[in-house]
Amino acid sequence: MSEIPPREEAHGAEAAPEPAGRRVGGFVAVFVVTVLFLLTAYRYTVDTRVNDWYLFQVARHTSWVLDKIGHSSELESRYLSNEDPARVRATLAAWGEGREAPSEDEVARSPKEPLTPWEKWSYRALQARRAGKGAGNGPGVSFILRPGISTEISDLSERLSDLDGDTALAPAEREKQQAPLLARLTELQEIQQEIRRGERPQEEDTTRMFPFVVVSECGAIEVMAIFLAAVLAFPATWRKKAFGLVAGVPLMYSVNIFRLSFLGVVGALDTEHKWFKFAHEYVWQAVYIVFVVAVWLAWVEYIVKRKTP
Repeated sequence: MSEIPPREEAHGAEAAPEPAGRRVGGFVAVFVVTVLFLLTAYRYTVDTRVNDWYLFQVARHTSWVLDKIGHSSELESRYLSNEDPARVRATLAAWGEGREAPSEDEVARSPKEPLTPWEKWSYRALQARRAGKGAGNGPGVSFILRPGISTEISDLSERLSDLDGDTALAPAEREKQQAPLLARLTELQEIQQEIRRGERPQEEDTTRMFPFVVVSECGAIEVMAIFLAAVLAFPATWRKKAFGLVAGVPLMYSVNIFRLSFLGVVGALDTEHKWFKFAHEYVWQAVYIVFVVAVWLAWVEYIVKRKTP
């Protein structure tokens, strides 16, 4: 057994960090390229039906959570779309076939029951896209944390509108049903005006509501892309990478639903939208970054480094 010369020891000590350096460099390179690829790909899918469907699912799940928290939550409420259902359905079918508009016969044959939230959003998105405005803002969520005068006014207005559109009612019967609703609506509108003029305390209207739309930036695609890229770039077996993605991406999506629901409650409580803006633009941005890093580190520590028997 021969003794290793001092020069070779020094050379070996200097060479040891090189594999680690190459691994770090490879991780960074793959991470950056993957993030850029995913974000660029999403940029070209923003104005597609796939993204319309994804944003609708985000809005639907957020509305479901808010409905459990507050008084009610409605997806694609009437104030966003009050079109004739038969014409909307016939138009959607015509657009799907590449035609500009349906015939009157097609409109007459189309179902006349109320539109589903997905039909309302599809119509608005496609209409905006055909007008060269992209897909518009996004699917809408109308959240009512606590009802009050404003809520009752909105409900009465919708009921009166439904009665106006009910062709099965005779004019005399329609007026009979509308009379008490109109009287109550007028009374509430007068109270609301007195509150706005400062003649009544603001506390008399206990409505706490927050309507909002789920735009592309609300989908957390960028955050999920960063997590996906970090998992793919890290040196691990494909089985462990698949586990990280299958567990991590749905978790990111769920946290985003919680984030939007939390912001919906803050928006309803914060009537001046001072705290909402702070929570939306600063607090949750930082929380989400910390959460992504924490989940990724947990995956590395407990999945990648775990020794399989």
